[in-house]
Amino acid sequence: MNKNITSIVIVFFILLCSCKSNNSEKKESNKIKAASDATSAPTVSNYDFTHPSKRWVLSDSLIEISGIAWLGDNKMMAIEDLHPLLYTLQLGDTAGKIISKVSFKETEKEKYDMEDMAIIGDTVYALWSHGAVFKIWNLDKKIIVKKTKTWLSKENNTEGMAFDPVTGNLLIACKDESDIADDKKSTRSVFEFDVKADSLMTTPFMLIHKKDFKDLTGEKIEFYPSAIAVHPVTHDVYIMSTKDTKCIAQFSHEGQLKVFQYLDKDMMLQPEGICFDPQGNLYISTEGKHGVPPYIYKFEGKTGK
Repeated sequence: MNKNITSIVIVFFILLCSCKSNNSEKKESNKIKAASDATSAPTVSNYDFTHPSKRWVLSDSLIEISGIAWLGDNKMMAIEDLHPLLYTLQLGDTAGKIISKVSFKETEKEKYDMEDMAIIGDTVYALWSHGAVFKIWNLDKKIIVKKTKTWLSKENNTEGMAFDPVTGNLLIACKDESDIADDKKSTRSVFEFDVKADSLMTTPFMLIHKKDFKDLTGEKIEFYPSAIAVHPVTHDVYIMSTKDTKCIAQFSHEGQLKVFQYLDKDMMLQPEGICFDPQGNLYISTEGKHGVPPYIYKFEGKTGK
C-alpha cells in the first residue's frame, strides 16, 4: 500500500513539473509572438523614402528652407526661417531655380521664425512659430497682408501648416506644448484654422499620443511635428518629425495612426517641409548644413495601394 502511494506521489510530481514547464514555454512563446507582432506592424509606407524619383539642389538663399507648397507646371513655392519672403521655384532637371521672391513684411522691424506655408486658390498663408498666421494675397499687384494672432504661442512652437481639402481650412501642428490641459507632456496637437473666420478652433483637430507609436511599432518614439500635409486623394494626414527622430507618420483623417517610417538622416539632414502635388506625389524639403546644400526630394506613390 505504501509503495502504491509512493508511486502515485511520484507520478503526480512528474505531471506537475510537466505542466509548469509547458506553461512556462507557452508564456515565453507568447512573449516572442507579441514581439514579432509589434515588429511586423504596418510600418511600411506607400512611399519608398530611401529612393526618391527626383532630387533638386537649391540656392544657398534657401539653406534654412522650412516650408513648401505645390504651384503646378513644375513650380513650387517655398519659405525659409529667418525672412518673411515667398520664393517661387522652377524645378528643372536637377536644380530648383528661384524665379521670383516677394517680401510680405519689413524684415528690419521684427524678427521672424517662419516655419511653414500653404496655398488656397490665389491666397498664401504663412505660419510663424509663435502661432501667428499671415494671410497674403494680391501678389501680382500691390500685395496685401493680414496678420492674425492666435492663442497659440512660442511654447506650442507651431511648425507645420497645410491646406485640408476636406474642411477647406488649414491644419496647424504644434511641435511642443499641446495646449491640452491634463494631457501628457509627450502628447502633440493639431488644430484647425478657420480661413473664413480668421480664427483658430479651440478643440484639437487631432491629438498625437506616444502610446500609439508604441502600439504600432513596439518602439518608444519621440515625435515632434515639424511639417504636415494632407494627401489629395486619400485625405490621410502625413506628419513629419525632425527633432530626435527623423520620421514620417501617416494618420487617417480622423486621427488614427496607420503607418510609421523612419527617414534617412544621411540623405535628409534636416527635413522641414512636406507637400503633395495633385497626383499624390510627395515632396520633402531639407535644410542645408555642414557644407551640404538644401534639397527638395520627390517620392512617387506605389501603384495598386
